Formats: sequence, C-alpha cells, structure tokens
Amino acid sequence: MQGGRWVGARPALAALLAGLALALTLCAPLAAADVSRPGGAGHALLFRDHGVVIENFKDLAPDALTFEAWLSTTDYCHRSAIFSYAIQSQSTDPFQRIADFNHFVIFDPSKVVGCHDFTYIDLWPDPREESCYAAYNHSDALPSFVERNGKWHHLAVVWTAADNGLMQIYWDGLLIVSTPSGKTRPLQPGGALMLGAEQDCYGGCTDRGQGFFGLLDEVRIWRTARSQIQILEGMRASSGLENNPDLAAYWQFNDPEQNGVYRETLVARDASGRGNDLHLVTLPSTNMQTIEQGDKRMETGALTFRNNYAMQQAYEGMPDRDITVEFWARTPAYTPKNSTPERYAEFFSFASFARDEASLASTVFLDDSILIEKYMEEFSGSHWLDYERMSTRGSISVHINANREGNGKRYDHWIDFAVGWLDNQWHHVAATWSWDSGEVKLYFDGQPKVPFWSSRAGVTQVVHPDRGGVDPHIAARTSRSSNGSLVLGQAHDCPGGCFSPQYSLHGDMANLRVWNRVLSREEVAAGMFATEPPNPQGLAAHYPFRPDTLEQTPDGKARLHDVHSSGANPLILGADAPLWVYSTAPLATPDGSPVQPPTAGSGGYAMFLSDQQVLIAKNMAMPPDEITVELWMRSTDTCRMGVPFSYAAPGSGYTKNDNAFLLFNYNSFGVAVMEDEGGLADHLSGISATDGRWHHIAVTWRSSDGQTKLYDNGVWSVIRGQGARITSGGTLVVGREQDCEGGCFDSDIGAAGSVQENWEQEYGAQDFFGTIDELRVWRKARTQQQIQQGMAGNLFRKGATGQPAGPAVDPHDPDLVAYWNFDEGKGWRVHDVTGHGHDLIATQEPRWEVVRHLAACGNGVLEGLEECDDGNTNTGDGCDATCKVESGWHCTRTSPSICAHAGERLPDVPAEPQGGTDTPAPAPGGGPAGPPGAGGSKQRGGKGLLIAGLVLAGVSMAGVALFTVREQIYDHFPQVETAVGALASRLPGRPPRYSGLPYDEWTEPGPHGSPASDFTATSPAPDRRGAATFLGYQALPAAAPPAPPQEQA
Repeated sequence: MQGGRWVGARPALAALLAGLALALTLCAPLAAADVSRPGGAGHALLFRDHGVVIENFKDLAPDALTFEAWLSTTDYCHRSAIFSYAIQSQSTDPFQRIADFNHFVIFDPSKVVGCHDFTYIDLWPDPREESCYAAYNHSDALPSFVERNGKWHHLAVVWTAADNGLMQIYWDGLLIVSTPSGKTRPLQPGGALMLGAEQDCYGGCTDRGQGFFGLLDEVRIWRTARSQIQILEGMRASSGLENNPDLAAYWQFNDPEQNGVYRETLVARDASGRGNDLHLVTLPSTNMQTIEQGDKRMETGALTFRNNYAMQQAYEGMPDRDITVEFWARTPAYTPKNSTPERYAEFFSFASFARDEASLASTVFLDDSILIEKYMEEFSGSHWLDYERMSTRGSISVHINANREGNGKRYDHWIDFAVGWLDNQWHHVAATWSWDSGEVKLYFDGQPKVPFWSSRAGVTQVVHPDRGGVDPHIAARTSRSSNGSLVLGQAHDCPGGCFSPQYSLHGDMANLRVWNRVLSREEVAAGMFATEPPNPQGLAAHYPFRPDTLEQTPDGKARLHDVHSSGANPLILGADAPLWVYSTAPLATPDGSPVQPPTAGSGGYAMFLSDQQVLIAKNMAMPPDEITVELWMRSTDTCRMGVPFSYAAPGSGYTKNDNAFLLFNYNSFGVAVMEDEGGLADHLSGISATDGRWHHIAVTWRSSDGQTKLYDNGVWSVIRGQGARITSGGTLVVGREQDCEGGCFDSDIGAAGSVQENWEQEYGAQDFFGTIDELRVWRKARTQQQIQQGMAGNLFRKGATGQPAGPAVDPHDPDLVAYWNFDEGKGWRVHDVTGHGHDLIATQEPRWEVVRHLAACGNGVLEGLEECDDGNTNTGDGCDATCKVESGWHCTRTSPSICAHAGERLPDVPAEPQGGTDTPAPAPGGGPAGPPGAGGSKQRGGKGLLIAGLVLAGVSMAGVALFTVREQIYDHFPQVETAVGALASRLPGRPPRYSGLPYDEWTEPGPHGSPASDFTATSPAPDRRGAATFLGYQALPAAAPPAPPQEQA
C-alpha cells in the first residue's frame, strides 16, 4: 500500500480482503499483545511471611498516630503482625528491651489489637494483666479482618497520648474498640518500621508464625489522630491524599503501572512527599576482606548477606558421591543483649532429586541434598536433646541427601557438631562426606569436631561430646542428582525457592570451594589461607566472591562467577519479596462511584476458590485406566491441606471410592487412585505450591503398572492403583475434598455444602484457598514433553510469552476428556470447551479474577524492565534476545520498538506509548500510522483521501472483529488455528525457552522450636522440621536466664 494512491473500489475491495487475510494470519501472534490492565485500585502487595522494613524512620509524630490500610486475607492459622515499629534499645533490662522492640505493633488480623510499648502482646495466664490484650480485657469482640472468601476490609488504628493513651480500632470505618491503653510514652524517632511482620529486635528477628499472609493496599501512616468522619471520608479515596502534610508515609502500591505499561519494580514509592520509599529487597554485596588467625593472613573477596541469597537454580555438576564443601564465614556475636534476624544461619543449600532405593519407579525430592547451617539458638536441657545439658548454640549442622517432609523418615539424614561459635570473627568451615561409608567429618578452623546429635533415616541419637559423641556415619551409598539448585544464604524447602527469614544468613561468606573428593585434615589446613588451592585435583567449583567476579547482566541482574568452571553455574544475587498483584480493593472516585475493576486481556480470567464455594460437575466421564490432570494454581495458604481435584465414583462413600482420583494437600502434594494413597513412606511428596506464585501442576496415572507422576518443575514418581480401574459417571469437585459423592467435605464449620464433623476429618480441613485456571483432563498419561508443550501453549494464550513454542492445546483433541479455561469472567458456569458437556457449576456466587499479563520479551509490547521490544527475540537487529538495546544501536520506546544504528535518525515518536501498551506504533516515516502518500506530503485529493480512510476503517474493524472472536473461530475451525500456527512458526524469531514458573513450596518448622523473647507456644514444640505445624522462627533470647515470663503465641 505504501507509495501508491487509492483510485477506485476494486483496489479498496482488494485491500479489504488483504486486511482480512492479514488479520486472520496474525491473530495468534497478536494474542499475547492483548494485555490485561489494572483497575482504578491499581496494584496491591501479596505478602507471604515477608517483612518489609524502613530503618531510621523519622517522621512519626510523638503524641499521635493513625495507621490505615485495606486488607484481604483468608489466613486463620497465623497470629500475624500487620505493622510494627521497633526502636534501638540500649537497656540491660530484658523487659524494657522487649518493650522497645514492641514500640508500636498492630497484631493478629483475626483479633486486631494496637499495642504501644507493651512487653507482652499476649500472655496466658496473665494474673497481673500486663499484656496488651489485657488492655482490651481479652475481649472476644475484637474485630476480625479474616474472611474465608478473601473479602477486602479497611482497618484503621488510632492512638493518642491524650486520654491516657487512648487506642481506637475501626473496621470499615466503624468504631469497634475504644480503650485507654495507659501507654503515653512519646513515639521515638529513628525506629525500624515494618509491614507484614513483628520485630523481636531492631529491623528484624521476625517470627515465622507472625508473618502476614494476604494482601495489603493503600497503606497510610498519619501524624495525627484521625477522627471517624475523616476515616469514613478518606478510606475509599483512590486519589487526592498525595502530599498531605499530616501524612508520615503513604504507599498506594501503584508503582508497577506506568503509562499503561506494567514495569516490575522493587520499590514502593511514598506518596506523602516525605521520601519514605519502601524497598522490597536488598541484594547481597561483594567486598574485600582481610582474614587473620595468629600469624596467618589472607586477602579475599567476601559476600555479605542479610536475608537474601546467591543462587543458581539450574546448577550442573555438583559431586554426587564423595564431597567436600569448605568456606570462610562470619556471623554476629551472641551476647545476652543482642539478637539476630535468623534462627539458623544458612550457608550452603543444594536441592536435587534422587531415585528412591525402595522402588525403581520412584523419584524423591531432596530439598537438603547438601545443607550446612549454624544453630543460632539454644536447646540445652530440652526433650529434643534427650534433656542433655549441653549447648547447641553455635553448633554446625550438616544434612546429606535429606528430605524431612514426605517419604516417611527414610531421607531424614543430618548430623550436628559441637563448635560453640559465638563470636563475630571469621572462621573456616570444611565438611566432608564419604559416599561409601557415609562418614561425615567437620573441620572448624582446621580442627576436627565431635558430632553430638544425628538422625539416620529418622532414627535420632544424642551423645555428649565428652562421652565420645554419636556415630558420624549417615546416608551411606544414597544418591542425589548432580544437577539441581544451589543457594547460599538461605535454605531450600523446594528447588530454587520457598525461603523464610527463619532460615537465612545475617553475615558474610568468603572463598567457597566444592570438591568431588574427601579432603584430609592436612589438606584442609594447608589450603585454608590460600586464595588458590595448593592441589586443585578434584576441585569442582570455586567462588572467591571478589568484586571482579561480579557481573552486571544485560537484564539488570548481578551474578557471581565460578572461576574454576569457565563461566558455568554463575550465582544470581537476589532476595525474596512480596508480589505485585492487581488490586480489587473497593476504592471510589471523588463522586463516590466505584473505581473500574481490572481489565482482562488475552490472559483472560481465573477463579478464586475457598470453602465458601463448591465447583461441581456430575456424571463425569472419567477415563478408566489412564489419565492426566493438569492445572494452573496460585495460593498462599499454609493453614490447610488444600485439594485441587477430587473425583468420587458413583455411589461412593467414606473409604469406598470417594478417593477414586484425588490430588490433595498443596502444602505437600499426594495422589490417591481408587483409595490407594500410598503408605507412610510415600504418602506425601514434600512438594507444594503455596508460595503465592503461579504453578503448573500435572498428574499422570497408568493402571497397567500403577505408575503415577506429579510434575511441578521436577517429577515425583510413585506407584498407585496398579491394575485398578476408575469408575466413570461419578462427581468431580474442584477445590474441595469429597468423603461421599458430592459432599461430606472435610471443611471447617461454616463452609458451604455438606461438611463432616471435625472428629470425622482424618486430615483436618482440605479446602483449596487460592486461584485456579486452565484445568484439563486427558484420557492418556501424557509425556513430560507433551505436558511442557501444553504449558507453553497456555503461557502464550495467557499472555505470559510473546511467541508460541508450539501449537496451542486444541480443545477438540480426541484425547481430551474436559477442558475448562475459566475465561467466562462472569456467571455461575465454567464451560467445558471440548464440547463434551462437562461444565462446572458454581453453587455459590463466583469470584472471577483477571489474570495479569506478564512482561514478555518478543511480543512487540514494551513493558516491564524491557529497554526495547521489536516483536522478535533475534539478535543483531538492535534489540537482543533479552529485549535490551544492543551496543551500537538505539531504539524507540514504542510498541513495537524500531531500532537503528547509532548515529542514524530514529522516527519521531513519543517517549512512551500513548493510550496503553497495544497502541499502534507510528509509521516508519513518523506521524500517525496509516498509508502515507508520496513523499509523505499532507496534500491529498479529497475523494482519494476519503476512500482511503474508509478502506482503512473497514480493514481495521474487520481485523479487530476477527481478533476478538479468534478463540471462537479456533474452537469451531481448528484447521484455521493449525494453519495460522504453521504460518506464525515461519515468521522471524525463535520460540522462547520455558523452564516453568518459580518453584513451589511447602512449609515446615525448624527443629526444636523454642519460644520467642515475647511469645510462648502452648502446644509442644515441633520436631526438627518434621511436623507440618508451620510455626515460625524465633530470635535468640534477649537476655540470659533467668528470663522474664513468656507470652502466648
């Protein structure tokens, strides 16, 4: 069309047909560019045991404070802190130190209290009524913000020094509590302000059991005591409060969205005008250190950690038999006056998979394939230590080929060495393990140490070092894969993630070396102070952590290199942080009208499920002897053993085919087929998906050999229902667990539907709390490659990637039994798009959620951290495969980007795309998109211009219409989709690489849980990471015994 003039109807008709053909051919690649967008409430932050802190906060008023926020949480099992403010304490009085750390705390969403300067938040018994809850008379009428359907509520806590420290709590603008707290001490400046967790020391020591699980939005901290009318008038305001002089801080959490383009950010900007930006993460830092012991000295690089990590999720070549791991480390000194943010100092954690020796068909996930950590707390005299009077603080623990959750106790392998490491000096640690004998040795500053506590396949032993210690042999001849995930500074609970501040490092590491042989004592001593090993034979990896080994990557990340393996296995620096999600908080415009909700793009919709919903399909045609179930899910629920998929055979009852096919417990997945759910050794996988991120879960089963596989960025393989047949025609329930067909749900009282009594529930509540999408049932046991192809097709259709890696899943595939894509966005029916009629019926009002489009390089949409996006992932055209501008080029900030060599003129275009991310790019000659005339002149014949305009309008409308109904066209004419896909595959570019979404998580407590400095558990402490009680970590005691009374958790 360019360079010509429109002169008649026949060219116009030809153009229209050409436009229709072009629209049809390009509709598949354009699908990913149809992005979703937030509504008027913008974004919110999704917390899952995260504490986000600002230290040296100076803007609180001394005599009044108002905290406001919108909350959405379904979490009832964590008494969590929403807000805490701690001040530095110089006091030697343990009571006063705790009160300083509890300078101001807003605690427990299910029973909210505001606490200022209390030593105890809760205490039981409390005969002297000295706890914060005593100030509220331990009332049962305290407001709850926990809703089982995740409904948003507005919280306001108001304190003033006047009226004897009056504390008021508002629920959705209604005054619920008003009490004189008796606390009138002025608020001190320079404290550590934290959202989402409670501090047991300045800026840290956050207890895992007290981390907030849920959404926060529109967080405001005022320097005044707001009145009820001020709270009512302002609580739904979506704008207009910025730069208010009475604000100390104001986080709207709208930062990811800029000019209609999603841009990932790790900073929440302060809208008060005071500059109190909230940094969500802090990365590890490199530096040079001088390490000295006696007359020996070494200059070396070091890496400083503070609840962050250095990680390689796809590590290759870890020794799978004999191994030595050695490094230098430094941690804060322990004294009765200080505490540290972690319960264990985590140095080295490698997670991988292994074949289960008990079954040739079984695969086991080993989150602690190799783990080296240091105890930061004391268990002397506890029953966990068989009441031995010996100190555990400062000891070093080594785990080999271990997983403490799932597979019974057969992979519970660990051994602890008495070291007494309490100072803040550099020390050298070397751990060796012999595959043949299982012997573990630990050298501390070159000296061998005696083990005093161990577990071999779950059988524990405790022997005081003075009596010779325990047998040092564990996990002999057990295997692990040489490929897995390596992380420094945190501990895996799943490959490449599932971190907690309870298991982290606050300190430094230096000169890490890994060997594929067992070093002798003499070799360890000879190489301690050598920057390069005297004898490199068997060296597998070497990270010196020098600043010159740190590389800033084109995508803005930082990575440290292994200087031994020529660039292999670089460690990426990072940290765990709350997640940005679309907010649906009920905000309003200035005239009181509700703000617009998020807008769905090609990502479509998903459905939020809870125990207030029953999603059911009757007469389900389940395949009898071979099946695959796959779905996408997102959850932060660690309270329940949620069930995504429950099929009960017709006429079933408890233990009688109610578990005909069951995928259960998303905190440690298990699979049941025709009542076969395995035994103690293989009941649970130790794999979960409750970290708040999207996970693709797939389960396959085959009757002939019983082979059952669970896929989630790894494979768990067991035997279930060998030779059995699944009876068809029963009832499918998504998100609830049936103990009889269509009911008898294992749920808490108050859940929708037929609920069993608590005493009848073998495993407690098993309801799914979270979001589900793209659920499919196949009549074949799909291969891993087929599952990955279907997953990639979903990612493209859902807008998470810019180019198709293969054909999308054909809803009319003869192997599909049912396919629910959840893209209705409204109504009570989720349609089975296969046409087989297995629609899911929502018995309660459904909650549809917009699936956010993710930044994707190569889709022609400039977004996220992209510097450019020219619609492909080729290199050499100015915009490289990671959507960064290549050296010697410059590119427009448009969608798609146009690039030119440095010195060449770029088109005149706006700095950001106007009107959203799918605004057309300007024509190459500049100016608006359209058919330019000769020479780009604006002089036209009136009739020709009119015809050209009408033709363009027709082509555009036809293209938009076809694009809008592309899915319906594909549904009814799959051959069109096939043809379009074939054509698209020949377009420039290459398919993206898919490694899946971030790894999943399950939650498990650490060993010998001891009380925090200001809380006491009334239930027994958990076994060493062995029981799913989800208790949090506690800090070191704030004072030496005798300790003050302890609070109730």
